[in-house]
Amino acid sequence: MDENAALVQDDTGTEEIQQERLTIKGCIVPDKTELQERILKAPGDVIVGDHSRIEYGISGYDVFIAESCTLKGDVIAEGDLRIGNFCDVDGNLVCDGDAFIGEGVMIRGKLSVAGNLDIGDNVMIEKGFDARGDIEVRNPMPVILYIFLYVLTMLRIDHEEEIDRFIEELCEDDAHPLMLPSKTVLDESRLQVQTSIMIGSGCRLHGQIRGEKATVGSNSTLFGSIRTTDSIAVSSGSEIHGNVEARNDVIIEAYVRILGNVEGQRVTMDENATVEGVIKSVGGLTIQRKKR
Repeated sequence: MDENAALVQDDTGTEEIQQERLTIKGCIVPDKTELQERILKAPGDVIVGDHSRIEYGISGYDVFIAESCTLKGDVIAEGDLRIGNFCDVDGNLVCDGDAFIGEGVMIRGKLSVAGNLDIGDNVMIEKGFDARGDIEVRNPMPVILYIFLYVLTMLRIDHEEEIDRFIEELCEDDAHPLMLPSKTVLDESRLQVQTSIMIGSGCRLHGQIRGEKATVGSNSTLFGSIRTTDSIAVSSGSEIHGNVEARNDVIIEAYVRILGNVEGQRVTMDENATVEGVIKSVGGLTIQRKKR
């Protein structure tokens, strides 16, 4: 793994180019993800892009948090945990596997590690730590590089230019991780990203959703509105407790229930969908009916 990382570093030439090439290009919320009272709980792995602000705890299997992130809550990893340089965690870190803590990380709670601990310089832990395995003080591999190699391994691809295409197809894989792109903002009122957002099936979230475009899987419940600069598609059986607003197309499938207004350039909805508010569509409204 370290040898591969060195190859990536040699190819980029500068840290700035490296960061640009390794940016996560989309937000993926996998099936059965729940935003509970104080924690975002994912059924599998979690990847958080750099410079994100997450005002909840995070729970998953392997948890990777890139550089310069702020988190207000506990971070719980059933597998391994990697925290990038200069992160600020206002909570406890609990790891059932091995933990890798980067340089200059601030932990305002306790660090508990069941496995080995690799820790960088100038790490502050306010309430102490407990590590049952070996402890090494060094600077672990930058998490953004580890995420890059993780994606390459997970997708079994050899060329980094293929990553964007495979990221877009990840929603078809039942085992894909929760992926929050760089500069994500997740607080009590919103989940805001600068990319597209794909919400899986059977999810339960609250807060406003903001992004470039959005898709919502079947039988998911969102307590809040969705607003995008492009399009929105809501799959069958989902329920939106708020408005659905897109600059372009809005597609609403069968048995969807929207408790607010719907607005888009063009709106297409199934005859068995329900919109309790007002529908505004400059380009016209299309009602899809099943052939009898």
